[in-house]
Amino acid sequence: MISLPPQVLELTGADAIAFAQAQFCNDALTLADGDWQWNAWLSAQGRVRAFFRLQRKDATHLILTLRGGDADWMRRELARFVFRANVQMIAVTADVEPATLADIRAGLPEIGADLRDQLLPQWIGLDRLGAVSVRKGCYPGQEIMARLHFKGGNKRSLYRIGGDARITTAAMLRDAQTGEEAGCVLQCARADSGKYEALASLIDARGEATLRSDSGSTVVRVIEHFG
Repeated sequence: MISLPPQVLELTGADAIAFAQAQFCNDALTLADGDWQWNAWLSAQGRVRAFFRLQRKDATHLILTLRGGDADWMRRELARFVFRANVQMIAVTADVEPATLADIRAGLPEIGADLRDQLLPQWIGLDRLGAVSVRKGCYPGQEIMARLHFKGGNKRSLYRIGGDARITTAAMLRDAQTGEEAGCVLQCARADSGKYEALASLIDARGEATLRSDSGSTVVRVIEHFG
């Protein structure tokens, strides 16, 4: 769960939009001034490095509001790919309060440092949010995204789960009967009557099983499958 206001990365310069188009997995070229989209930065293996709301202010100014993670880390990592492009980046903190339980119930995941480079977009519902394009030009992880889209084979997706105790972010979940791995927790928030709800990336074959946290102390149930 985000405990601080969200991190923001601003991209400015004549090549800001072209740079975003080459690095991120959604089609930034479709945005008009004032528009926004869900977008993500992937590794070459297709794992999510950062998930964010990308807004176009104008032809030379983009604002990335991160869903979890560290904007300054992202700035440093992206700087390695700027080369001769006219792009400037600055990391700031947004002057807004973070949402918690409402985001979980809406199926809006967070990707913090402890989950970075581990999960495919399809595993956390980013395809459902329209955050991934398989028809734009090349970007890191594009071949893997296209293969999953056109050939299938994805066996994991986003779920809302509930339990009587808080579940740690990035905690592994297991099938309570077999002990086999079932998935991991993305974020958790307090709900009604002392209960807790969380988003989890689960193996679909275990989406109806009774689950326990890796420590074995917390029993959780599936409330909703976002599909």
